[in-house]
Amino acid sequence: MKKILSPLIIAIAILFNGFALYAKDKAPIIIKQELIIKVPIQKAWQVLGPEFADAYKWASSIKHSEARNHETINGSTCTERGCNVSGIGNIKEKILQYSETEHILSYQVYEGMPKMVKYAANTWKLTDLENGTTKLEMQIEMKTGGIMGIMMKGLMRKKMTKLSKQISEEFQYYVENGNPHPRKIISINK
Repeated sequence: MKKILSPLIIAIAILFNGFALYAKDKAPIIIKQELIIKVPIQKAWQVLGPEFADAYKWASSIKHSEARNHETINGSTCTERGCNVSGIGNIKEKILQYSETEHILSYQVYEGMPKMVKYAANTWKLTDLENGTTKLEMQIEMKTGGIMGIMMKGLMRKKMTKLSKQISEEFQYYVENGNPHPRKIISINK
């Protein structure tokens, strides 16, 4: 009886551990960045909002980007963009929220991410701090799934944290200086 019970207990423990990993995998990856930009909010918003389709001009990870339509949400110049992203390839993004009064832009990557990524969205919010300065808050939310999602979740968090820091710094540099960050210049020349 002991010989049968022992493997059964081990099997139950493995099964329980698998369910625990699966439940843990359901929690989204949330990555936040915040920084102060030394320009008035309207200058920062111009690049973030109306120039949404032109992220290739300042983001080193984006080789090319363009509007996919000419529809509008609350005054946006498009509702979707296509991007060619280093290390990923072609992705498609759609605007979820666009507010010129609240200076919020939120968009979802709906095509082109690795299969283990079930959901990916990015929200940018600008706040006027007066005296010609603006606070940028960025939040990435990702959900992974499947065995690969469980295994790669930590690595994805690390990679996306680094990428979000770079993108926010490059946005800040471009808005403050009127030209691309040195990382973008290097990426263009590759």
